[in-house]
Amino acid sequence: MDLTNNTILITGATDGIGKVLAEEFSKLGSNIILLGKNSSKLDEVYDQLDHSFESQKHLILEADLSILNNESAHEILRAVSDEFNILDGIIHNAAILGTMTPLEDYELSKWDEVLNINLRAPFLLTKTLKPILENSPMPRIIFTSSGVANMGRAFWGAYSVSKFGLKGLAEIFANEFETTTSIRVFNFDPGATQTKMRASARPAENPNSLKTPHALMSCYLWFFSEESSNSKAHYYEYADLSKKVTST
Repeated sequence: MDLTNNTILITGATDGIGKVLAEEFSKLGSNIILLGKNSSKLDEVYDQLDHSFESQKHLILEADLSILNNESAHEILRAVSDEFNILDGIIHNAAILGTMTPLEDYELSKWDEVLNINLRAPFLLTKTLKPILENSPMPRIIFTSSGVANMGRAFWGAYSVSKFGLKGLAEIFANEFETTTSIRVFNFDPGATQTKMRASARPAENPNSLKTPHALMSCYLWFFSEESSNSKAHYYEYADLSKKVTST
């Protein structure tokens, strides 16, 4: 699978799954666009990316997704377009947990922050970056789902609501794009993984009992493969997709 000079934008690229994906895709020769709000962390991840491939280049985009609007989204489009003619993929990985509290006690400011980062920002980025994605021969958009997107659970509040919304957003984009563009849209639930968010949500859980973010790489590679172009499904869970990837 040749991903040399594929250009992939990853949100939430400074920690956890996003950071690992950035590092691993760069090792395959991809150009990585790191999007995050912490400049020092972005610099650290940038330095850890592979820079050895001829003509390979990476880009840092410092942006606070909680306040993303049309103007700042178009600034991101211009920054990407200035460096690259093509965008081959977006991995919508950025998300925050919010507070684990009953809905009646949920603070409106935190509610808005969670919905802005987890749902509004992916919507804005997708619609804004669509034109440059269409320059790619095999463009991909991958939204990150969760088990709480399928059934409401007490105390998961805005996070669960945002993931319900993101699942619907991915399905609508997938349906709209499949007859008018070559963009393939996937919604992926990585399942229980060793991340800071997981530790915050389940502090009593033994992290050593969970898979590491590196275990997800084969699934993300499949999304960028020729095989995924023929897939009729848009939603995948790690448990099922990892078996599919292993069997092929």
